[in-house]
Amino acid sequence: MARRVHLIGICGSGMSSLALWYRYRGYEVSGCDRSPGENLAELLDAGIAVSDRHDPTHIENSDRVVFSAAIPFDHPEIISARDRGIPVLRRSEALAELANDSHLLAVAGAHGKTTTTAMTGWILQETGHDPTVMVGGAVSAWGGNYRPGSRLTVVEADEYDRAFLRLRPVSAAVTSFAIEHLECYGTPEALSVAFGVFLEMTRPGGTAIVPFINRDLAKWAGRIERNVITTGPEGSVFCRLQEADKWQQKYMIDGIDGYLPLPGNHNLRNAETAIALASTAGVETADSVRALESFPGVSRRLERIGTLGSAVVLSDYAHHPDEIEAALQGVSQLTDGKTVVVFQPHLYSRTAIQYEAAGMALSRADHVLVLPIYPAREKPIPGVTSRLVVDASAGAGGNCRLCKPADVRKLLLEMEAEVIVFMGAGSIDPLARGLVEDAE
Repeated sequence: MARRVHLIGICGSGMSSLALWYRYRGYEVSGCDRSPGENLAELLDAGIAVSDRHDPTHIENSDRVVFSAAIPFDHPEIISARDRGIPVLRRSEALAELANDSHLLAVAGAHGKTTTTAMTGWILQETGHDPTVMVGGAVSAWGGNYRPGSRLTVVEADEYDRAFLRLRPVSAAVTSFAIEHLECYGTPEALSVAFGVFLEMTRPGGTAIVPFINRDLAKWAGRIERNVITTGPEGSVFCRLQEADKWQQKYMIDGIDGYLPLPGNHNLRNAETAIALASTAGVETADSVRALESFPGVSRRLERIGTLGSAVVLSDYAHHPDEIEAALQGVSQLTDGKTVVVFQPHLYSRTAIQYEAAGMALSRADHVLVLPIYPAREKPIPGVTSRLVVDASAGAGGNCRLCKPADVRKLLLEMEAEVIVFMGAGSIDPLARGLVEDAE
């Protein structure tokens, strides 16, 4: 087995956790990333060498090179590795190589998979199972997005670029289904089929967990020869809300009272999926409920990051209309006062498809400031701008306006909100944290 691995784009959430897994498995690990970001410190603390530039000499003496989905095939380090005969793996291939050699629990889904993965890992940790966990967001108690542990492994399974189809889990959970990543799949039907194949990849004797309400997922689950657990109001595992009080929700499941230290109906759905998944590893429902009472949450999921003026400032990863709606429902549980959202649309292609639904979802907030589109890997599409979201929100009765990043602070202070939520999957989180730090 290879003992030295180099990762291109190492500081992304998926790549950094993979690098740490390699490191804790005894590999010598190096990597490069032009945008090091918040995961850099955790990598350096683990003894991983990270460069902020790309150079073909980085791969010298490597036994393999791993690259993220954001890295092009003509990257100089990839070309150099292939010229030298060094195996080059996609991140999904490297993850599958490690994960499929474990007792694997995998969590997929359009929304909620990061929180559900972290919840499942937390339950297993608190019940003495010492899991290895790879999650798409940082968990404060773990110091980041990776927890080293035993062969019992929980991973977040990403549907982008069909990555999750390489996994062979003992138990597979799907939190939700929504039309996304059509640049990879082409049609909604092909995306639905991919989720069905993911469930079919569960090992013989394993378990598939799906929300009962979703017809596409229930249809696929009904076709496979595996144990099937359904979640939600009409499913076999259901967290029934009893009382919501700001950051805490009281619920009942199987006659057991529980307290979840997170707001929002969507987090109850995440909790019931995590409880179901943990049950396949032998954890009793009552023990899962007790474990979740101390769950610390995940970064950028209605994360409280500070204050601006008299307003509480939250940061959230929501960028899909369903996620925006869920986040705002959670915020409504926290306050009856004025809520202002600063929203950064994600990708031109997504905005072109989702602007109407996004505008509708944002209309629930009292005021919305919409930043320019975060392009990531994409080039502009003629006619697709943030104005589409603003107009759609206005058409739904929302109070929404365009805003430049430089004007955000001034406008927010003028609005005198009780809660400010920065939403998006791009560069909006550093903007939010910078404003909070400047206000301290």
